[in-house]
Amino acid sequence: MKINGIDVFYCDTPFKNGYHSPHIFRMRAESIIINIKFDNDISGYGESTPRAYVTGETLESVAAVVRDHFSLLLLGREVTSVNDIEKILYALEDKCRENNISSYLSALGAVDIALLDGLSKSLEMPLSSLLGPVVRENITYTFPIPLLSVGAIREISKYLTGTGISSIKVLMGKSVTENMERLELIRHIFGSNMEISIEANGKWTYQQAIDNLNKLKEFNIVAVEQPVHSSDLGGLKKIREITGIPVIVDESMCTLSDAELLIDSGACDILNIKISKCGGLLKSKKIADFALSKGVCFQLGTHVGETDILDRAGQNLALVSPNIIHFEGFSSLLFENVRDENNLMKEVSGQNSSEAARSGINIVNQSLKMIHSFNL
Repeated sequence: MKINGIDVFYCDTPFKNGYHSPHIFRMRAESIIINIKFDNDISGYGESTPRAYVTGETLESVAAVVRDHFSLLLLGREVTSVNDIEKILYALEDKCRENNISSYLSALGAVDIALLDGLSKSLEMPLSSLLGPVVRENITYTFPIPLLSVGAIREISKYLTGTGISSIKVLMGKSVTENMERLELIRHIFGSNMEISIEANGKWTYQQAIDNLNKLKEFNIVAVEQPVHSSDLGGLKKIREITGIPVIVDESMCTLSDAELLIDSGACDILNIKISKCGGLLKSKKIADFALSKGVCFQLGTHVGETDILDRAGQNLALVSPNIIHFEGFSSLLFENVRDENNLMKEVSGQNSSEAARSGINIVNQSLKMIHSFNL
């Protein structure tokens, strides 16, 4: 099949409630949606959720890269296999390097997902089968709890009733006292059997990390995510050694070379792979495979506000990954009337993980604004 059209959209679907993290307070999704159209009337959908503090990209830069550099290379290309897709992605990367563009991973990831989605639909097979053999039927989810009020946290806890979820991740501030109060509340609400990890988004200094973790140990936290700045590999390593608490890296790891450096230097225990920041499914799978070869597990993370497109893509990667421990596939809960909550809760509990992933990727009730359209 041949690529004969590309549509680029801005997605600004509002949230039910704002999401407060150490980086920013978000009230709506911030995504670029790509629809790659083929000459057999099949459309493949991809999504980019750029974060300037992670890959250096913005909504504007992603749209510009697709418009000015990707579109001409994509139009007219034949896609009949994963090998074809890999060649296209290499060509797109080369184009960026030729033009001295270093921040392009999230834009590339959207194209990767759209091409794989289109190919899987053309071959009438699950997207997961293009990535590798399925090794699980169910997915274990973790639920991230943002910096919210007590009442809002109690409201979130109602969503989890009956899902069977056994893990949550709690965002932390800088104050040791406030963080202790927060975890005490979480423990009271969710009980002693709930697995709890914490996330600092790289906002702690090394000393703040040590002070916090020495106090927060009493709440039986199983891991800390990005306790210090992404570039502080020495600090990450010392935190592991001094506290004995497993370290998850997020902002520190976007590429395979990042993963190799972090693991080989002993700076982490677990990787947080996010499909958008890592350049798509194929690059994410290579990172996951490398981690597996080193006996390292990974968490499949999501950027706040990802739509159903990245959620479905993540499910497909999770199904073929032996070393995944958790999947943060909960952005759909943030949106107003995106999916039926009863069906979503079944999916969260793992009952429909494989069926959902095999259903394909489509735009589901999102607010979209056309930015660009390219056709042969």
